[in-house]
Amino acid sequence: MIYLIAIFCSPLALLLSGKPISALFNFVLYVLSIVCWITIILHSAGFVLWLVAFVHAVLAINSAREDRRARWIADASRR
Repeated sequence: MIYLIAIFCSPLALLLSGKPISALFNFVLYVLSIVCWITIILHSAGFVLWLVAFVHAVLAINSAREDRRARWIADASRR
């Protein structure tokens, strides 16, 4: 579900996964992609920036899930 949110609004997906600094960086990319999409000349650059923001969000969300999983395994092994 979080990956579906990342398609439409990647900064929100990062905030929901607990990565506020990454969400801020991603928000800048997202706004730049919208600005480029609005201009006729840089329309394709807007798509590329959106794609970079989406890939960044997916990688950051996946990393956060792996970190949580590793902490859970480490805590379980200590018991």
